[in-house]
Amino acid sequence: MQQPFATLADAASALRSGAVGSAELVAAALADAEVLDPLLGVYVTRFPEQALAAARAADALPAGERGALHGLPLAVKDNLATVEGPATAQSPTHDPHWWRGLDAPAVARLRGAGAVVLGKTTMAEYAMGRPDPAHAFPVPRNPWDPERWTGGSSTGNGAGIASGLFLGALGSDTSGSVRLPAALCGTTGLKTTFGLLPVDGCVPLSPSQDVLGPMAVTARDCGLLLDALTGRPRPAPTADGVRGLRIGVPYGLIDAPGVTGACRAAFQEALRVFDELGAEIREFELPEFGGLLAVNAVTMLAEAFAAHGERLAAQWDRHGRSFRRLAAAGGLLPAHLYLRAQHTRERLTAQLLARMDGPDGVDLIATPTWPAPARPYAQEASPGEELNLTAVWNPTGFPALALPMGADPAGLPLSLQLAGRARSEHTLIAAGEAYQSVTTWHLRRAAPDPRHRPAPLQDPDGAGPTDQPPAPPAPAPAVGPVDTGAVLAAIGITPGPADLAVVRAVARSLLDAGRRPAA
Repeated sequence: MQQPFATLADAASALRSGAVGSAELVAAALADAEVLDPLLGVYVTRFPEQALAAARAADALPAGERGALHGLPLAVKDNLATVEGPATAQSPTHDPHWWRGLDAPAVARLRGAGAVVLGKTTMAEYAMGRPDPAHAFPVPRNPWDPERWTGGSSTGNGAGIASGLFLGALGSDTSGSVRLPAALCGTTGLKTTFGLLPVDGCVPLSPSQDVLGPMAVTARDCGLLLDALTGRPRPAPTADGVRGLRIGVPYGLIDAPGVTGACRAAFQEALRVFDELGAEIREFELPEFGGLLAVNAVTMLAEAFAAHGERLAAQWDRHGRSFRRLAAAGGLLPAHLYLRAQHTRERLTAQLLARMDGPDGVDLIATPTWPAPARPYAQEASPGEELNLTAVWNPTGFPALALPMGADPAGLPLSLQLAGRARSEHTLIAAGEAYQSVTTWHLRRAAPDPRHRPAPLQDPDGAGPTDQPPAPPAPAPAVGPVDTGAVLAAIGITPGPADLAVVRAVARSLLDAGRRPAA
């Protein structure tokens, strides 16, 4: 690896002092990508000529005209528009002329602060689901173990930062898509408050929940990127750090099935660190948790179908199986269920905020970001099988920060999640900086062997390699009073038996969750 700096802040300081040039950093990042990207699948597209030209221009700029991110090489998730090339959203169906030749406003803000865009990173198709082995796109691999998933949907960002291909990136988050890759790859990621950053020029998934967020090595690095993205520098840290900060812990979730022993132990150690730093750790249960999870799922899939249903019906077989099955399930949800979800969302968010502001309230809420380390691709979980600790913060619109907090016995990363009220990013980043000032988990860097040849992905229906057709599944019951196959046919979708069985199962789960009374 040729990347000479541990953090984005270190690289920024060296650039300001003249100890290193932007062209040198960009050339090193591109050289590292040549070696590791064939294994890790970090990039969909690299922009070597454009990035080197931008770096040379940055080096020639007078000191007085340089921005806060001057000359820093960054990556951008491939659902965001950039002038260098079209966004693919990792789908062969996406319109290549969409926002062509333009930067998304958030990308333009990074460039305005002096950043250099290295390329576009891999992601889940339209930011939902898992990779499909039938697609020609690169398969993202976890740098700690290339047989494992990186987490979605900002997949390449997580792998690229963890392996040192770049030190910062811009992602999007609708159900955990910044925080989950950060968690499983051992990096830091910030889901911002809904509406804080412009999402124009970002391919929509669930417009009422989609947000953008910075991903980097440290909380401080995420703060540097956030300052450029908002145009509003953070206040200077206080001498007290996190002293007196009230951190609530929903212990019922920590003890829930699926949270591994290693994850619980690392989480308890993280709480001990905050206690020693002067924070007040108190129990704060989340009775809204189940209801908010259901709201996130119903809202995301219904809005995903609204955004992509027409294309889905016209080009069903060209979409990856994971995405098309989830999106089609959204097409089966009745309007009254979606409307109920929005009422539930408003009620539960207000209820949670009132408790946070009450006499026994808290400033931040702490949980693991994910209950376990990254799974092997060969042991992928079905939707809803793993305890999702990230998705609850999307329907509330609250920000949340993922921080490395340890490793399991195999050395795989484990992650802490801190969530706060809307617009509390500065508090989250300050808490993250304080924690990382006395821990070193964030400085671990994976060292994947570029000679490794991971096993190819298996067919998602469990039939083995993709050239072997799946056996027809047993007939599944209708989701409601009408058969789901007939409903899908009415909206122009005629899936095969394997697809239909999964769509029915997902829709049934959503309907059951949406009908249950929320806290």
